[in-house]
Amino acid sequence: MAPPTSPASGPPPDRLQLGARARTLEHRLAAMVTARFPLKLAALFFALVLWLAVSAEEPTEEWVDVRVALVHDSSVTLVDSVPPVQALVVGRGRDLLKLYTTLPVLRRVIDADTAARLTLSLRPGDVDLPSNVDARVRDVRPSAMSLRVRITESRRVPVRSAIELTPDSGYHVIGLPNVDPDSVEVRGSREAVRKLSAVYTERRQVDVHDTLTDVVVPVDTAGLRMRVSPPQVRIRILGARDAVRHAPSP
Repeated sequence: MAPPTSPASGPPPDRLQLGARARTLEHRLAAMVTARFPLKLAALFFALVLWLAVSAEEPTEEWVDVRVALVHDSSVTLVDSVPPVQALVVGRGRDLLKLYTTLPVLRRVIDADTAARLTLSLRPGDVDLPSNVDARVRDVRPSAMSLRVRITESRRVPVRSAIELTPDSGYHVIGLPNVDPDSVEVRGSREAVRKLSAVYTERRQVDVHDTLTDVVVPVDTAGLRMRVSPPQVRIRILGARDAVRHAPSP
């Protein structure tokens, strides 16, 4: 009696056929992709260029950043930072692309007579586009901005003497001390400068022991929070000898 035959080892024939077909399909797809690859790549490149060229000529609109230029003199200082501003620009795509390298500019003038807090309205007509851009501004956001500013002002105010005079024995003071200069220029915030009516010298005791006493005294700037020019003044005090009283004759 013949011995029984053992089953053949390995995958079934159907699975082998499926694997061979899959490998054949992969080879065909790879051949399709790589065949004339430089020509296909060139065609893709020119299609992209054509699409960009057509898009550049089509009218479109985009929000672009705007550079805010606030024009003011040295007496005006901004307390707040300027918020970001954008403009809705309508034009051809190739013109709008230029606005990413050369930003539109919005200029506003702030003079020294403005309030400490001001609100600036922003309009499309305030935005200047570069000269090489053929487009127009349709809208601006935000439509207004609020800013705090510090206004610096200067004016001359009189100087008052705060020295204390102590005449020596045998002398007396004639008249009031002479202050030179009799006024100084103060520079600071507009509110503080306008409230100031005069400045005073530092308090100091001066002995009068001659017919002319000449001293230099600084201006008292403590608490003023402003610049004073000149920072010191010269004070001249006139003195005289007391009259000698003779005893009456017997």
